[in-house]
Amino acid sequence: MARVNITRQVKTLTGWKNVSLDRDGRGRIKWGPGAGRYILEWYEGAQRRRQAGGATPAEALEAQRRKRLELDARESNVELPVLNEGEDTFLLESSLANFLKDIRAFRKPLTYQKYEYILELFCEYVSPKADARQITTDDVKRFLAWRKSKGFDPGTTLYTDRVILHNFFSKLKLDNPVKEVPRLPRFRKKPVAYTDSELKKFFAVCDAWEKAFFALTLSSGLRRGELKTLHWSDLDLARKRVYVTAKAEYQFTPKDWEERSVPLTREVAQVMKKHPHMDGCPLVFPSPNGKPNYRFLHDRCKAVAKRAELNPDHWYLHRFRDTAATRWLRAGIDVRTVQSWLGHESLETTQKYLEPSNDTERQLARIALPL
Repeated sequence: MARVNITRQVKTLTGWKNVSLDRDGRGRIKWGPGAGRYILEWYEGAQRRRQAGGATPAEALEAQRRKRLELDARESNVELPVLNEGEDTFLLESSLANFLKDIRAFRKPLTYQKYEYILELFCEYVSPKADARQITTDDVKRFLAWRKSKGFDPGTTLYTDRVILHNFFSKLKLDNPVKEVPRLPRFRKKPVAYTDSELKKFFAVCDAWEKAFFALTLSSGLRRGELKTLHWSDLDLARKRVYVTAKAEYQFTPKDWEERSVPLTREVAQVMKKHPHMDGCPLVFPSPNGKPNYRFLHDRCKAVAKRAELNPDHWYLHRFRDTAATRWLRAGIDVRTVQSWLGHESLETTQKYLEPSNDTERQLARIALPL
């Protein structure tokens, strides 16, 4: 293959200068932040030639690929076919950007973040390939194997990775390289509920703000997005109910696109009546700057667990939701009602909380046999 280098133009005190690009341990180019002015450089005999290579890494890599094809064809006296108009739309960078526009418009923000992260990671992994038509099944297999080597679970994380890549290449209407990658069996982890003794330790070290937040979280089973965008208008403390509603200003819609309400206990309603309002802010649990911020709530959970001398790695907001569902079902509330309170579209999703209790098993151990 013809040797075509990519350099970058940088502005110095004496004018523009071509500089070589740094590479990592695997020989991949380290592009650096932002766009630039890239130059292709090659030799024809003893004479050095240069031409513009575009303003982004994707454009530079595509220009390099085409120049290599052109030089190899010229060396072999082969006439190159003319690309059809519009084929440039299969550049990975532009294809990814167009695909993510649809994901941002029609999917949840957390879904968009997951798609964006995985697809950008994949594009970086397959570099220097810059055209979607260059991607092979082996590229996808190697990427998933690399992810597995980092400790990610095939039945959860890698299952999702494969789905994301499959959806991306399907959207391009190309021969989908993911089709030949074996389907990964989906593995659903069993939900884990906090025990009463753990919760007592946790709440014992909460300040008033934390007690209100985690009491509402535990008693309502709200999701993290629902908690961080919860408005005071969503709370009807007189009737002891909390409502999950869409918030256009935060680009938030409930999962499965369905608003719902959940009853609160009298104890929790009393706690929430004492919870302070932030001036000019409609949020019940805003971050210090008055904005919805999941990281702020997440970090608060970890901090309380650490103060209670519990393992912070085992404490996170979604497990409060798991605990709420488990407690409801063990209290004898029917599964259809719990499904409605949790906002589950499928009854099967709710039934995963119908698991044996470790506390019940410990009670069994205390039953003596008449031997």
